[in-house]
Amino acid sequence: MTKEGVEKIKTTSTHGYQNSIEPDEIRNVKDYIANENDFVIIAENPYKTVYKTRNESNMGRLSILDDLMDYCTDIQGEVQFGKQFLASIKREYSSMEFEFSSIKSDYKKYKLHGYTGWMKCVNSDDNFEVLRKVRTKYFTVLHEKKQLQGYALRWYIDYYDIEDTDIASLNIGPWSYLSLMQFGGICEYNNGKAYLSNRYTKNKRVTLNEYLIQQLNPLTDNKPYLMATGSFECEQSNEGKTDFILELSYSKKYRNILYTKVQ
Repeated sequence: MTKEGVEKIKTTSTHGYQNSIEPDEIRNVKDYIANENDFVIIAENPYKTVYKTRNESNMGRLSILDDLMDYCTDIQGEVQFGKQFLASIKREYSSMEFEFSSIKSDYKKYKLHGYTGWMKCVNSDDNFEVLRKVRTKYFTVLHEKKQLQGYALRWYIDYYDIEDTDIASLNIGPWSYLSLMQFGGICEYNNGKAYLSNRYTKNKRVTLNEYLIQQLNPLTDNKPYLMATGSFECEQSNEGKTDFILELSYSKKYRNILYTKVQ
């Protein structure tokens, strides 16, 4: 994505601080998520947005529901809850006092008649559905209408101060998705394309964005933190100045990743 594409987004930061978006500037649910403190958008395509909660407590994960319920109500939509959410209440929130007492009182109704999923907003101009990767802080929003792009890259750039960072200065350490985002952010900020291949991609190259969407798909059994030996590449960046190939060697025992630059 070019810098011009990123600049179309009104948010100035999406890494957990208020973004000073005025209420009349929020055009869609992605703007709303980006303007909240506890959410980080990490991958996207026109009809899917993957994000995580920064607060890892049960209440932190539940806060997403409160905020998205507010957004749905604000756009005159109807909130519906699914069986996945009811299972979350039973498993994670049953001993907690929180403001969704009406949901708990309707437990049997949703248990018997709720759709398969977490929650969704219907009958609005920006219908969406929220799915959660079970027992994780990762959520996927499915959009009914095509969404603007560039939110994930905007977060990479702001969070890691990528304008002042280069590949040689990184000291990544233990494996995490955030490590890949640092590499990918540097690449894409310089107009490159970031690719990853490993056994989870059947050794085929996929974009970093595709990889994150695939691994964090709530409807699969993928284990989100696993990484395998493979490679990470940046191509076509600023006349090749930021191009690189990294070999990835993974230690399952210590959950550490070794990055060896081969180009």
